[in-house]
Amino acid sequence: MAQTNNNQSVQTIKESSFAASVLPKATPIANVLQKPLKLATGSIFKVLSGTNEDVKDSNGDNTVRACYRVQSLNSKLLPLSTEFEIKVKGQTCILKEEDNVEIMFNSKMIIVAFDNLSHWAFNGREGLNATGVRVLNLSNEQIMHIVGGNHAHN
Repeated sequence: MAQTNNNQSVQTIKESSFAASVLPKATPIANVLQKPLKLATGSIFKVLSGTNEDVKDSNGDNTVRACYRVQSLNSKLLPLSTEFEIKVKGQTCILKEEDNVEIMFNSKMIIVAFDNLSHWAFNGREGLNATGVRVLNLSNEQIMHIVGGNHAHN
């Protein structure tokens, strides 16, 4: 959206600097509404822990979902230390118990990205869901480059 200032166009909303992704043509409104979410959460996360959770789906059947406690490495709006819980329905956690122990004692770092991240808010609570999770094989130098200057300084 642009406005005019002394006969010069002024850009009031800037596009994200994230790489362009292919979005479904059938959901143009949802596509636009997701852009601010990526600015808030970022797209690359350090895993703090991962577990499985048994839940009932809308049909009353038992299903499993993976629950990951993460920190964003590239949020544009929140501090680097902000933690999120992201749930992936229908998938088991990619971490084993040994992975959680190694993460807890700082002997292992796992960096992930989530597919189709979405946000919900209800009754004063909020959460994040995704359709999948991928481990990213990044070097320490790449991680430092992502973190350096790519997060909010609150």
